[in-house]
Amino acid sequence: MGLTSNSGFYLSRKVVVLAVVALGALLLSVAVLSSFVVPCSHTPSQPSEKSRTVPRAAPAIQGVAFKQQAEEEKKATKTSNIRGPGTRPSVRRPSWSWDHRSQSTSGPLNHPNLTTSGPLDRPTLSTSGPLDDTNLTTSGPLDHPTLSTSGPLDDTNQTTSGPLDHPTLSSSSSQPQSTSEPWKHQRLPSDVVRLPSDVVPLHYDLELWVPLQPDQIANSSKSFSGRLNITVKCVSPTTRVLIHSLHLDYEGAKVLGPLPEGPGADREQWPVGQVSVNNLWKFLEMEYLVMELSETLKPGSHYVLQFDFSGLVNQTDKDGLFRNLYTDQGETRALIASQLEPTHARRIFPCFDEPAMKATFSITIVHHPTYVALSNMPVLATSEREDVKGNKWIVTSFETTPLMSTYITAFAVCDYNYVNGTERGKEVRIWARKDAVAEGGADFALSIAGPIFSKLEDLFNVGYPLPKIDLIGFPIFNTQAMENWGLITFDDFVLVQEKDDHPERKSIILSTVAHEIAHQWFGNLVTAKWWNDIWLNEGFATYFEYYTTKHFDPQIFKFQNEFFYYSDMKDVYKEDHAMMHRTVSTEVKNYANTQEISDLFDLYIYKKGGCVIRMMSNFLSENLFLRGIESYLKTFAFSNAEQDDLWNHLQMVLDNQTEILLPASVKSIMDKWTHQSGFPIITLDVSTGMVNQEPFFLANYKNQMTTLHNNTWIVPITWTKNGIVQPLVWLDESSKIFPEMQLSYSEHDWVTLNLNTTGYYMVNYDQLGWKKISLLLQKDPKAIPATDRMKLFDDAFRLSWNDYIEIETVLDLTKYLAKEEEVIVWDTVLQNLLTSDIFVNLNNHDIYPLFKKYLLKRITPMWRIYSTKIRENNLEDDIMAILSLRSVFGAACWLGLEDCLQLSKEMFSKWMNHSEIIKNSNLITYEVMCYGIAMGSDREWDFLLNVCENKSEGNRDGIIRSLSCSKEPWILYRYMEYALNANLFGSDSAKVIQNVAATEVGRLVVKDFLVNNWQAVMEKFGKENVFYLAHILAKPISTNAQIHELQQLFGNMLGEKITNVLHTHLHKEMERNKQNDRKIAQIANWLKKNMAD
Repeated sequence: MGLTSNSGFYLSRKVVVLAVVALGALLLSVAVLSSFVVPCSHTPSQPSEKSRTVPRAAPAIQGVAFKQQAEEEKKATKTSNIRGPGTRPSVRRPSWSWDHRSQSTSGPLNHPNLTTSGPLDRPTLSTSGPLDDTNLTTSGPLDHPTLSTSGPLDDTNQTTSGPLDHPTLSSSSSQPQSTSEPWKHQRLPSDVVRLPSDVVPLHYDLELWVPLQPDQIANSSKSFSGRLNITVKCVSPTTRVLIHSLHLDYEGAKVLGPLPEGPGADREQWPVGQVSVNNLWKFLEMEYLVMELSETLKPGSHYVLQFDFSGLVNQTDKDGLFRNLYTDQGETRALIASQLEPTHARRIFPCFDEPAMKATFSITIVHHPTYVALSNMPVLATSEREDVKGNKWIVTSFETTPLMSTYITAFAVCDYNYVNGTERGKEVRIWARKDAVAEGGADFALSIAGPIFSKLEDLFNVGYPLPKIDLIGFPIFNTQAMENWGLITFDDFVLVQEKDDHPERKSIILSTVAHEIAHQWFGNLVTAKWWNDIWLNEGFATYFEYYTTKHFDPQIFKFQNEFFYYSDMKDVYKEDHAMMHRTVSTEVKNYANTQEISDLFDLYIYKKGGCVIRMMSNFLSENLFLRGIESYLKTFAFSNAEQDDLWNHLQMVLDNQTEILLPASVKSIMDKWTHQSGFPIITLDVSTGMVNQEPFFLANYKNQMTTLHNNTWIVPITWTKNGIVQPLVWLDESSKIFPEMQLSYSEHDWVTLNLNTTGYYMVNYDQLGWKKISLLLQKDPKAIPATDRMKLFDDAFRLSWNDYIEIETVLDLTKYLAKEEEVIVWDTVLQNLLTSDIFVNLNNHDIYPLFKKYLLKRITPMWRIYSTKIRENNLEDDIMAILSLRSVFGAACWLGLEDCLQLSKEMFSKWMNHSEIIKNSNLITYEVMCYGIAMGSDREWDFLLNVCENKSEGNRDGIIRSLSCSKEPWILYRYMEYALNANLFGSDSAKVIQNVAATEVGRLVVKDFLVNNWQAVMEKFGKENVFYLAHILAKPISTNAQIHELQQLFGNMLGEKITNVLHTHLHKEMERNKQNDRKIAQIANWLKKNMAD
């Protein structure tokens, strides 16, 4: 079928196709005759690729040392007895393999029988546009001719695949069948949700061509091509091979083998047989490429799967092979890199894309001389290739990897510079934009990366097995960071410092780098066998991130427990409960949809996983824990493990000593924490010493409790009595009496459970227990560690909000706050107390002036300390302030503390006058902008709007929110008009009205605005955004009259069906607010009684 060009002319391909086929067949015959012993002799007579090593133009890679793997192995860390598998790159290649450094081609991966008019281009089909996904007639570079009307095998029925110009496979290679939807005519058994084990991979020999060119970024960054040999072992007889593939096009595929075996097989160039591929088709539901073979593969024999393929570079999402556009040295530049976890390797090359199917990889990247190519291993060699026009391309080959999973392979082609150092004989490099490197932005990451590697090597007594360590930052990287073995990738924000950066950036970089380096052991060296146990990767990386950072930051070391609780436990603790239906380790499941795998990467595997590991380390003792980890890592190095493997190795070290005794096996204890949802409430009755446990339920789930949710745990209880740390005890039943926990009525007698918050559980007390803690805080708050004070308030407030204890019990704990010197504890109190759910109706009650008087009296001493630090720019070394200052600053201004309001106005004024930017910490930028606007006039408002338009300063989302802080109704009305009629805010326009609606003054203004502009609002924002706006306006409603008002307002906009949904929602909001009103009344009564305290 012909194609319609953009100009409207109908072009026939037949003449072009016939000419190409004829010429291709002639040259192919010559090629076949000249190398008849197919894979036996692949040495070209006149290689066009130069054998010398090419001096690279990019300064970023000058001075790279090409070291032999044997030399690297001699330098292996003395602490390790693990060596990588024998995958030396110098081993002679078998006869069936292509040699990347000596193959004769007329261009990088170019068909020798096609004369091209540009680098690696197909014969032009007279078109007027670049490569397009739907209009496949293109004149852009690097495009294929279509040799049949059916086109290459493609997921979307495209007839071209982009720039695949490889030497063609032999004439016996299988071509994709002509049917456009072959999967409809082929069936697979129902048990192939996972790859079958008939064939397993041993080695990938992968060559990727990334045709990115600096002077043709748009056209040259759309696609890529590659060719691949996978050496596999047949485990059981099969006539079908399944392999993962997604959105890749194929020119064909073939199977070579069985390969020679026995002595001399690697030294002699024996002839290799071939197994015909009868059919090649895709099973899209499971993302498989299916190879139907003409004969049965023999168990125990090795074969080679050969593919010639191409794909598209991701222009938007940062998955698979993706593009970044950025500005460096005043120019727009591009890079292409990869992100493969969890299941995106199949988007770049066909592979056995499951974590347990480990293999070794020999990777080669063909790229433009402007760029440097990076991968997991050091560069083995670089050479030149020329295309038919004489343009030079660089061929960069890398040493062979150890055994590893597909998802940690990595590629980057970029025009970057680096800073480097050496750690225990291995080069460490931080790659970044040239401007960033020149300004010293990569220096801090370099100063910590090598020492973190050494710290973890010593800690585990297991060396890092790769010969180099690269860390690279991308301007935009949705994943934030990825632990690829030997080439760790980051978003710039978590790797590269900026000039005049905020002080919290160093802490973020330290934590992120430590997390990803920990993965080099947990995830890379030892990999979870299947995704249900991915917490073995992420939970351990989280725990050792915390463990490592405390050794590199004195402030974190001083507040290590507080830092862990704030950074890791607090977030998941607020989300978790018995009805969550989410556990750390899930049942083994054959996921039918890869999105299900991606969804596993959540708070529970990262943070709850880290929490239960920390708890386990504490009750085992650090020494035993680390000995068990060493045994686990050494046993499963270059292999895969599951949760029980970890328990077994910890149990082995436990059984070989007598000091630490547990009430049950490690497995019996820990399975309850990883396989059960939620956590227990541990309640102590100090009058009797009775301790019991029950699952924690949210208030609205309590009526759904069944025997199925009556879980128990084996709970390690750390505790303190009268300031003396007591021996750990175990609660291995629903309830148990501990006589030593019984208290007298003496004011000097007190007890607290969960010392240093090492346990992942909530603590409750009887009335006497809570009273004693309240009195202790008033007398000597430091008698309870800061981390335990944080957890005490989180527990008490959450127990109260969910009707386990009365709110008055919690408020009694706040009486001492004038003596509280730790800002991070204040942060915990304020986040729990000043919630929008409780105080949305605050100004409709007499509680606000009471609340203001009570809290200002207690927060002022803390404010004096930190307002001075802010004015003196003296926050850089205060990690606790960096983490938690924002809530204290915001609360002080919200409560009307005059000095806070004046400081905001003062800082905003300096910013307006260009004397200095808002700095000290990102954490107060929004507060300063918001209260600067609230205290100012239209002059301040117009200034901030101009900043938003120019995008020159500040966070855009924060600016859009801050503009709604004005107290002037006419300014807010004008703000919404700008959002509706101008294009100032783009896709953020809906946020403008929503932010205004969330403010006290704005709520009324928005209603008036909607009455006058409802049709325009609907046209601009659509029903979804309008419904959300109604939800915001509904937050304070408490009467049927208010419900009727909102239904009248939104009825015409949303239509009858959605309005009925809104009606139900409004009634739920009203009932919730009535419940909150009862809480607020209780708080008001308590404040009246205790104002003098």
